[in-house]
Amino acid sequence: MEREEVIHAVSEKFTEMSTETILFHQALADMLDLHVTDHRCMHFLHSYGAMPAGRLAELTGLTTAAVTGIIDRLEEAGYARRISDPKDRRRTIVEPVQNKKLERKLEAIFTPFHEKMHELLSPYSDSELTFLLDVMNKSIELTREESKKLRHMQR
Repeated sequence: MEREEVIHAVSEKFTEMSTETILFHQALADMLDLHVTDHRCMHFLHSYGAMPAGRLAELTGLTTAAVTGIIDRLEEAGYARRISDPKDRRRTIVEPVQNKKLERKLEAIFTPFHEKMHELLSPYSDSELTFLLDVMNKSIELTREESKKLRHMQR
């Protein structure tokens, strides 16, 4: 296979991996009876902690109106709650709510998934893993920048 063919094949596999990731998260959101964007917002809240609703909008690229609907659904499901910002009462902070039932569901899914991923990656050398991590980081940054461009074009 020539170099350009290999580059094209790798690019196609990134697209396929992206599609499978989207489908995985949609299936997970379906299982949790959430919209996929609700599930991803929940991820941001658990990863970064409590934040203003506007920050969730920035992280997702969604409008503040769309994020308001997401927060409403997350509150209704018992996964998040709104609190007043102690420094500025006009601002609302969204924080994750500890939910043991949800945590057990996610653990049952992600523990085996992470174990399988560990098994998949373990045979590779440190330099191969470092290379893979570098490519993934650069791919994520490239995708993030392209998403920003698309959002900016919509305005």
